[in-house]
Amino acid sequence: MTLRIIGFPSLYVQGPAALRELPRCVEAISARGRPAAIVDPFVVPLFEEIAAATEMEVVTFSGECTQREISRLTDLLSGQSVGVILGAGGGKALDTAKMVAHALGVPIIIVPTVASSDAPTSRIAAIYDDNHKIISVPKLRRNPDAVIVDTDIIRRAPPRFFAAGIGDAITKKYEVSESARAGNLNFFDASQTRLSLLLAEECGETLYREARSALAAVREGRDDPSIERVVEATVLYSGLAFEGGGLSIAHGLLRGLTERPETQSVLHGELVAYGTLVQLVLAAAPDAEIEKLRRFLVDLDLPVTLAQIGLGGLDRPAIDRIAEATFDAAYVASQITTRGISPESLAEAIVATEAL
Repeated sequence: MTLRIIGFPSLYVQGPAALRELPRCVEAISARGRPAAIVDPFVVPLFEEIAAATEMEVVTFSGECTQREISRLTDLLSGQSVGVILGAGGGKALDTAKMVAHALGVPIIIVPTVASSDAPTSRIAAIYDDNHKIISVPKLRRNPDAVIVDTDIIRRAPPRFFAAGIGDAITKKYEVSESARAGNLNFFDASQTRLSLLLAEECGETLYREARSALAAVREGRDDPSIERVVEATVLYSGLAFEGGGLSIAHGLLRGLTERPETQSVLHGELVAYGTLVQLVLAAAPDAEIEKLRRFLVDLDLPVTLAQIGLGGLDRPAIDRIAEATFDAAYVASQITTRGISPESLAEAIVATEAL
């Protein structure tokens, strides 16, 4: 019988002003040496005071998680006796910081400044080439040592990022159950625990119940209890669920969609939100479930058509190419035999989704 495995960050902290906990976390987690932060350029000012108090070196992330950027930052910090890496910003900055910490063999503290994806809690990273195509998703030694989610910062970020995080998270309600049904292994090369399935289901139910009001509050610049519940779902539940549960068509489609240069300005969560709708169509889900998801995405201004992700007017050969590239993801390719799907049937599902 295959082992069941799920992984967790050592510490998860969420709430207003949670960033105040960072110096204490640095002191508790840091190995010998000074801390260094890899930070999105937009949020460098948030860390200047903390850097002064902790003797932290702040280096600016270039904007894309490529092997070139990982090597640049690793070389920059390798001779400086770094004791802990802090990653701060969006998902690509966080994944880059994880890879640098892995290369240097030091602990990692993650501080997301937008809730646009579930990258913060995981031990994997999505690495792109210079043309914005995903080329690898390496697995690191362990999950982050600490994740600090300051919801004062999160809710002041542009609402589009908040919505994209919901788009990334709603996929887990469908992808994790599909992965388990297909008999796929998770990102620990093991079977799903029951907890992974429960987290995915609770993530989806929380979002269907709370996401509209939370996004409205973010757009209006006001606090609301639903924001905390949605952030917990999009960052924590979603992250633990996908890594311990596995992914399916919605995320696999990234392989094909990110090959197209027209999608470069589209956020990760927006792409996989569209992919989730395609996944339900491919699975011949009940019409009511498809419409429930479609209406939810529309209400949040998330894409439900190719045109909304910059790919309007694609001909069938182009759609076929997107479908073929999707099967580069091992967790999709395995479903050729377990579920009988194929690039051809996936292309048909994309066409059928357009017909909605």
